[in-house]
Amino acid sequence: MRIVTYRELQSKDELLPLFQHFFRWPFNPKEFEKTIMADPRLKNSPVGYAAIEDNHIVGFVGVMDIATRTLKGSEETVGGIWGVVTRPAYARRGIFKTLMQRCHEYFKEKGYKFSLLNTSKVLIAYAFYQKLGYSDAIVYARAYKVIKETKKRVKKSSRKVKLDWNKILKIYNQTTKDRTGFVVRDRQYGRMLETCWKRIQPENCVVSDEGYVLLKDDEGSMTIQELQALTKEEAGRLVTKVEETARKTIIDQTVLDKTLQKIYQSHGFMLLEDSYDVLMSKPLTDKEFKETYGNEFYATAVDFF
Repeated sequence: MRIVTYRELQSKDELLPLFQHFFRWPFNPKEFEKTIMADPRLKNSPVGYAAIEDNHIVGFVGVMDIATRTLKGSEETVGGIWGVVTRPAYARRGIFKTLMQRCHEYFKEKGYKFSLLNTSKVLIAYAFYQKLGYSDAIVYARAYKVIKETKKRVKKSSRKVKLDWNKILKIYNQTTKDRTGFVVRDRQYGRMLETCWKRIQPENCVVSDEGYVLLKDDEGSMTIQELQALTKEEAGRLVTKVEETARKTIIDQTVLDKTLQKIYQSHGFMLLEDSYDVLMSKPLTDKEFKETYGNEFYATAVDFF
């Protein structure tokens, strides 16, 4: 078995069945190259490591270089693990462990203090991550609301909506200025979410002078990808705007802000604080996660990797 980087792969086509089977992601190498160039977490990294056996890709683990802010207010780059897959016929042969070790070697070579990954406690992989030294760093609380009233479907305008990322970034920087975590961004990061990962739909988003909400609508089921506001009153107004738009359900998969949690509850949302979804951390030096970031590491759904 050989281990090569994503960039060294002669053909990346065999990643399509791997990613589609495990993540329902119709991976296209040509399109993904655009994402690599646009995503600051990928563009300078090896992108990932692939296990090759009999000239076939039998496993893959992706890597990212992710900027974070520490308790000291300094910027700290950490390693991010994503896209962990092994072909079923090659399971239980140590491929997963070998690939993860190579990723950790890369992070150590770069001088990163932590390796982070998102996962769910219901997955088999969760126990394997624990064996490799990962532990829960944060639990992603979730908010849900079922829309009781049947609303008439509003025909969407075909006009292309252009988000003001300068305004969005200004509000974001104000609301996260005292936070630790995934709070280091620029305008390019926002555009990347819109054009590459398709995490948001500009025509559904709401931006005001005091806040914004980034949304994705799936046939009337509205997902709040991020909501930031300079005041509680504006946050409440934005939640109301989403309620007026959604026709079936509203979901926020990452609610780490206590104030926003209370606002959701005041609007009749169900809050699930004991979620199975977690961010896991593995120390690569003698530094501890909470020693570096405190107890309130911040992230939203658009930070998922």
